[in-house]
Amino acid sequence: MNWTPDERRFFRTLKNPEKIQAYVSELIYNPTDHASSPRWVMITGEGHCFEGGLFAAAALECIGYQPLMVDLIAENDDHHVLTVYKTKTGWGSIGKSNTTLLAGRHPVYQNVRELVMSYFDFYFNTKGQLSLYGYSNPINLNKFNRWDWRTTDDDLLEMGMSFCDLTHYEIISQKRLKSLSPVPNKLLQACFLGADESGLYKA
Repeated sequence: MNWTPDERRFFRTLKNPEKIQAYVSELIYNPTDHASSPRWVMITGEGHCFEGGLFAAAALECIGYQPLMVDLIAENDDHHVLTVYKTKTGWGSIGKSNTTLLAGRHPVYQNVRELVMSYFDFYFNTKGQLSLYGYSNPINLNKFNRWDWRTTDDDLLEMGMSFCDLTHYEIISQKRLKSLSPVPNKLLQACFLGADESGLYKA
């Protein structure tokens, strides 16, 4: 990879997924549609879910994991991506979100579906309507190397949008999803505590 010596030194400080998640969580949320590479995330200290996910994938790659992401699709809400990894204890994830509930998960899940389902009850829009209904298989980002996604100066939004064209597996029908009760108000408030309102999906 075309990392600079300073970048390599920085990645070496992120020695495990927990440290990577901590870094990603502290990024200033980027409410725009522009998607920057991990290099620019390091430069600006900003990132939305896709940018944070790309950074996490690059950082995991530097400590020996494959750069894998799972795409989550939602009804009347933002889609989301997870950067996933597998250890001896199971599948885990790293996530950047404008909410408090869609960050990473510890590697204790037996498979990707089980990991994804841990997000279901905490994935809802600003009206409290549950919204997650599908997910992709893990996406190996090496298949997108033509985008130079680790270090490019170009906008990677089109790369992220291409995930929508991949096969997704249904968790629940959209009709059934719409029939579910909204989440309790306290959970709704906790979810959006400290969120950048300009970056929230307006349901």
